[in-house]
Amino acid sequence: MGTQQPFLLQMVHYRSALEPRCRFQEEDSKEYGSPVVSASTIADVIKSTKTKTSVSPKPIVMRAKFAHCPNLTIIDTPGLDLKLLGDNHGFSDSIECVISIG
Repeated sequence: MGTQQPFLLQMVHYRSALEPRCRFQEEDSKEYGSPVVSASTIADVIKSTKTKTSVSPKPIVMRAKFAHCPNLTIIDTPGLDLKLLGDNHGFSDSIECVISIG
């Protein structure tokens, strides 16, 4: 699934959360909404935040509290779909080069 907005996943080590507690940040607010339980619900929330522009700088923010995770923030930025571009620009070769160096 691709997004047109940056996606921020904030993982928070929270000792009393024996099951993951996931919440999305409300649009235009610093508050977080109701807990989200299933993966399909999370995917539906991400899909529903489509923008009218090709890419939006406003991130989708999800906070996950869980006893068995580190404190970690992961930022996923919008990418390019090679199927739409065709691979005329050599993106695949560039990616393979970076992976083989690491």
